[in-house]
Amino acid sequence: MILRDWKDLNVLHRKRLDARAYFSSRHYTIDDNIISLNGDWKFKFMDSPMRIKEDYYAKPYAYDHWDNIEVPSCWQIKGYGQMHYTDVHYQFPVDPPHVPDMNPTGIYKRSFNLIEAIMDERMLLRFYGVDSAFHVYINNTFVGYSQGSRMISEFDISHAVVSGDNEITVIVYKWSDGTYLEDQDMWWLSGIFRDVEIEIVPQISIWDYKLTTIFDDEYKDARVKINMKVENKTKEIIQSYTALITIEDNSQELLNKVIPISEIQSEDVTDIILEDIVKEPKKWNAEEPHLYMLRIKLMNTSGEIIQEIVDEIGFRQIDIKDGLICINGKRIMFRGVNRHDFNTNTGRTVSKEDMETDVLMMKQSNINAVRTSHYPNMPYFYKLCDKYGLYVIDEADLECHGFELTTNYKWITADKDWEDAYVERGIRFVERDKNRPSVIMWSLGNESEFGSNFVAMANAIKDLDSSRLVHYEGDKNVEVSDVYSTMYTNIENLEHIGRDTDNTKPHILCEYAHAMGNGPGALKDYQEVFENYDRLHGGFVWEWIDHGIAAYDKEERVFYKYGGDYKDNPHNSNFNLDGLLFPDRTPSPGLFEFKKVIEPIKIESVDLEKGIFQVWNKYNFITLDNYTIKWSIVYDDAIYISDYIKVNNLQPNEKEIFQINYMRPNEIEYNTPYYINFEVVYDEPPVWATDNLIVADAQFDLGWEKIYIASNTSVNTMRVEESHDELVIMGQDFKVAFDKVIGRLMMYSYRDKVIIKEGPKLNFWRAPIDNDMYTIKEWKEKYQLNLLKEFSKGLQWEKEDNYIKIISPVIVGAPNQEWFYKAMYEYKIYADGEIDLRVQGKPHDPNGVMITMLPKIGLTLIMNKDLEQVKWLGRGPGENYPDSKESSKMGVYDSSINGLYTPYPFPQENGNRGDMVWVSLYNAETMVLFKGNKPLNFSASYYTDEDLDKAKHINELQKQDAIVMDIDYVQNGLGSNSCGPIQLPMHQLKARSFDYHVRLMAIQRNDESMIQKAKGF
Repeated sequence: MILRDWKDLNVLHRKRLDARAYFSSRHYTIDDNIISLNGDWKFKFMDSPMRIKEDYYAKPYAYDHWDNIEVPSCWQIKGYGQMHYTDVHYQFPVDPPHVPDMNPTGIYKRSFNLIEAIMDERMLLRFYGVDSAFHVYINNTFVGYSQGSRMISEFDISHAVVSGDNEITVIVYKWSDGTYLEDQDMWWLSGIFRDVEIEIVPQISIWDYKLTTIFDDEYKDARVKINMKVENKTKEIIQSYTALITIEDNSQELLNKVIPISEIQSEDVTDIILEDIVKEPKKWNAEEPHLYMLRIKLMNTSGEIIQEIVDEIGFRQIDIKDGLICINGKRIMFRGVNRHDFNTNTGRTVSKEDMETDVLMMKQSNINAVRTSHYPNMPYFYKLCDKYGLYVIDEADLECHGFELTTNYKWITADKDWEDAYVERGIRFVERDKNRPSVIMWSLGNESEFGSNFVAMANAIKDLDSSRLVHYEGDKNVEVSDVYSTMYTNIENLEHIGRDTDNTKPHILCEYAHAMGNGPGALKDYQEVFENYDRLHGGFVWEWIDHGIAAYDKEERVFYKYGGDYKDNPHNSNFNLDGLLFPDRTPSPGLFEFKKVIEPIKIESVDLEKGIFQVWNKYNFITLDNYTIKWSIVYDDAIYISDYIKVNNLQPNEKEIFQINYMRPNEIEYNTPYYINFEVVYDEPPVWATDNLIVADAQFDLGWEKIYIASNTSVNTMRVEESHDELVIMGQDFKVAFDKVIGRLMMYSYRDKVIIKEGPKLNFWRAPIDNDMYTIKEWKEKYQLNLLKEFSKGLQWEKEDNYIKIISPVIVGAPNQEWFYKAMYEYKIYADGEIDLRVQGKPHDPNGVMITMLPKIGLTLIMNKDLEQVKWLGRGPGENYPDSKESSKMGVYDSSINGLYTPYPFPQENGNRGDMVWVSLYNAETMVLFKGNKPLNFSASYYTDEDLDKAKHINELQKQDAIVMDIDYVQNGLGSNSCGPIQLPMHQLKARSFDYHVRLMAIQRNDESMIQKAKGF
């Protein structure tokens, strides 16, 4: 009979075992009590479960002609069904609990072998994750049904298996009534996407346990409570069993207790409780994640061990004290991220290596917390968080976002018929993860409004576990939540929340700083607000990793697919490319910026002249005894002096003054800034750290610069050739050509080789970034900023004693716009080839119609492609922008043009370097130097703004036969307006006047230092 449980709200499962804690269990009479069913399965894909033949369940059944599919995997990734990405939309008409009968379905089959020696034991079939619902049959026998895609489902299959070959059939449905609860922002991916295994346990066994640790008032000694459930699946009454419980680490044994088990009735469960006081255990926290080994040995009447539970546990306590979130009595700050399970090649199927890579990268990036958005992760992930130290907001597999687009966002959230479905999802993930020390909050789900079903869910969770906090952002009035949680709150409102003393519940930003494309901006500004108000406990960046699916074009170039690339409609385009990591787990510039602004050790200057500084230990639990502060005074690309200091016994959240003895050099290099740089490193790195990992850094300008303003005294020996539309100026090694009609320099050659092919030209446009998505329509359609053009007012020139002066007034405006810029180029061209360009402009807007931001103000040149190397003095080494530059220090850096490019999967503006003092493009023979009269921005790329704007994937970019060079007066900030606030006012570029100089010169490379050349002209 074909069961239709997948469309019956009254059937949440059939024969599924009660949820329980996840732990390792050893069966003492069996060497390996876990049988993995991962690997190749036979697979048949159908468009509807209504097409299933009943003989598909039969054994034997000839299915050799079926396809092979790997388990675990997502069947869409394997080429079955429709790849589809949405942020909000359901893929079918909203008619809960009904889903269409045309419901893509996969039938999985395989055989497995069981030896005779284990047939008297109990067999448990465990699925770690199946999307979205499934039935299971073994040897023609119905085993059970379950839904809830990202939670463990277990079935007792002892009655269905036989010695020798067995056949398992799993029927998986893409949609079920549970799908209405699983509308998370991600790819819709189906199938057996997590591990499958059989666990062999004794007929009398420990089914579950729960650990609770409660400290005394001084957080010194802890009361330990262990609740165990022992099951008897035999037909006999069992007496005189015992449980030996130990807690120990490598250095001490905290607990060793024998608990008698007097009687266990047949087919019954007995609750066993241990309570004891443990003296001065080492406490678990994210900074010192100390773990103990818990062992529970179940012994029979003969004293033989029949089963052993092994689990790593931690002693820690979560409280709200005086309205503050405290771990072990101390207020904590979350420096967190939201994380989805994702792999660019396998979708939602992630390996242990993926999970460990993520956790290690988080720890190395100063991240101390993670929210499992928006469902429980694999149990192994929590083990890693326990081991390495991350606070976890564990989230239920629940989101009903699609209802926001209907007339009733609370449609099922406030419908009593759905209460059991909500409550069950809460119970299952809490039961599974209740012993994990890293889990400090239970989150009821995400973006599902608020109603009575969340109240019931919260109450059920609190009944199960009152030792942790309950979180739900949709609980706007904080009825059941222990924390006040908001998303994407702007700085002004965040400060208001921080100042609000009428409300006592602590606040977190469960999502902020949308890391989509080039961004997010203002991370520093957010962190400063977090640290200014005790009520604010930090936040969680959205999100950890881009969800692009790796693909290859005909030339085998990799690119990453997103919504719409599979002809999936409706979709949310590239909105899933919103992580601090690119899809291949390469860090984006945003991760480096985040690491810097959340660094747990901060060095501040007190008196630079006297070498007095202050170090602030921003940790909550540890001293700085295991750290060394390295310092160096640098100039150009050299180190003047370096040394290190130790700061001992600096307690958490305390500051200490220290002094460095350094002397100003007798001879200061001219036009050379001197900086003191600090790097904080480990003495003995923790297990998660890489060699020489820099935990925190700082830089201060010592102000030792000796200014020398070079003046060009070359004698005017240039020749001028002028025609009706062209002006050509020639020196000994160079030639410059101007187009008199358009009033612009068109070519600069050096030693008969064209160096500048076109430009410089005023440019107020940059390729849009994802954070411009809500501004771009205004920019393009209302103000037509992308169509700004330059119109000459007539070029004039004259000879001076040692240079030729060229004046070119222009206006820069867009079609049918009454506002425009009045601007002027003023060139001074010297006989040695140096050009001093002054460019100035003023907005002409008498009626005040221009009120939007400008993308930037600057100059664009087209350079010879052979100048493929770049050296500069400015911020680096990575890209930086006005509201995202804390991780970029001043210094001399060297790169290739390719190295300046940031490969955002969705092409956009990238590669800017700010506070540029000078920059040189060069090759083996020639270098071209640029220098401003004030700190500027530069970028150099093989792509134009139009190339980046037009391309939708990185493989679509075709390199120009030239280098696009931008020397910009100012850049607009980045913000995070793809799903967050616009740029802060201080980072917004509005139309303004400008006046700056750029000097440029081409010279032959020789043994003389490029740096000396750069600062000497």
